[in-house]
Amino acid sequence: DHNGVLVVIHTVPGAASAIALALDHARLADVIGTIAGDDTIFIAPARGATAARVATTLRRRLPEPIENPP
Repeated sequence: DHNGVLVVIHTVPGAASAIALALDHARLADVIGTIAGDDTIFIAPARGATAARVATTLRRRLPEPIENPP
């Protein structure tokens, strides 16, 4: 999901850091960086990229959730 500025990904508890690290190592052109908690990742779009475009890219690359975490 995104709010027009940042993209937010909800994960199962304990998975956010590993997923954020994988995103950082993927060096996506539209992503400047990530911040991870226990089950939430904030993704900052790079200059010139929109949160909507980053969210769309990630939806295409990441698997569909098995269930929606709270």
